[in-house]
Amino acid sequence: MESDSVVSAFNRYFDLSTRTGQSLEEIQHLRYQVYCKEFGFEREEDCPGHKEIDEYDTQAWHCLLEHKPSAMAAGCVRVVHVDAHDSITQLPMERHCSESFFDSAWRPDRLDRDNICEVSRLAVHGMFRRRHGETATPFGDIEALEISPDQVRVFPILAVSLFVAATLLCVHHRKQHAFAMMEPALARILRHTGLEFTQIGEIVHYHGKRAAFYIDSGEAYESIRQSSALSELCRHVESTLLHRPHPLPATTPMKAARPRVAPMRPAGLPGGRAWRPRPTRPENGYHGLRN
Repeated sequence: MESDSVVSAFNRYFDLSTRTGQSLEEIQHLRYQVYCKEFGFEREEDCPGHKEIDEYDTQAWHCLLEHKPSAMAAGCVRVVHVDAHDSITQLPMERHCSESFFDSAWRPDRLDRDNICEVSRLAVHGMFRRRHGETATPFGDIEALEISPDQVRVFPILAVSLFVAATLLCVHHRKQHAFAMMEPALARILRHTGLEFTQIGEIVHYHGKRAAFYIDSGEAYESIRQSSALSELCRHVESTLLHRPHPLPATTPMKAARPRVAPMRPAGLPGGRAWRPRPTRPENGYHGLRN
C-alpha cells in the first residue's frame, strides 16, 4: 500500500489533537483501559473513576488520537518536561530507573534541565492493535464497531503517528534532548521509520523489560521529514496537530549543544560520526512505552 493512500485513510478515520489541563479525561480513561484492564500494569484501586492519573499529567503536553467514526479515544502520548519553574525536578525515568543508566553523556541528569523531556504514557487501544480475524477484545467485538477493511489497514501506523506527534511537540517546545523507557525491540522498529533512538541504560524489569533511550529531537524531525515512508505523515500531523501550514525550522538553535560521549568511550568514528552504544538484542513481550 502506498504511503499517500495510508495517510489519506489515516486522515479520513483519525484525528490528532493536543490536550492539557482539564481536558485529559479521555486520555486518562484510555490509559486505564490499556495499562490497568488490559495489561495489569496498574491496580484498579489506584485508578479512581476508571482513570489512570499521575503527578506528571499536569507537567506534560498531551496528544490524543481519536477514531472519527466512533468518537473513541484510539491512542495517546505525552511529553513530560522539567523546566526550572516546574514543581517536579526529575523525569519519570530518573525517579524510577536512574540506577540502570550507562556512564554516558546522554544521561538526562547530565544535561540542561530546560532542554530535556521524556516521551511517555504512549498507549493504543487494544481495538486498534488487533490483527485481521482477532475480533475478541476486553472492550467488545471489533465487528460491532463496523470497522471497514481500509480502516483496519492503517492501524499499524497509529503508534508511529503518536511518536511523530511527540517529536513535533519536542521541537515545537524547543526540547532538544528527548528520552523514553521502551523495549529494545520497539526501538529497532522505530529505527526503520527514521526515529533512531540510542540505548543509554541496561534493561530493567519495569512493567516488562525496558531500557532508557535517547534521541535528539531535531535530528529525529529531520529524519522523519526526509523519510520516503513518513514525510507525508509528518506533514499531515504537523498541519493538524500544530496548525502549521509550513514545516518547523530544519534545525533548532540548541543543535550545537548536543552532548559528546562520556570518557573511556571511543571519541568518534570515521567521517566525524559520534560513537553510540550498541543496543542489546530485543526481548520478546509487549513492545509498549510505559513510563
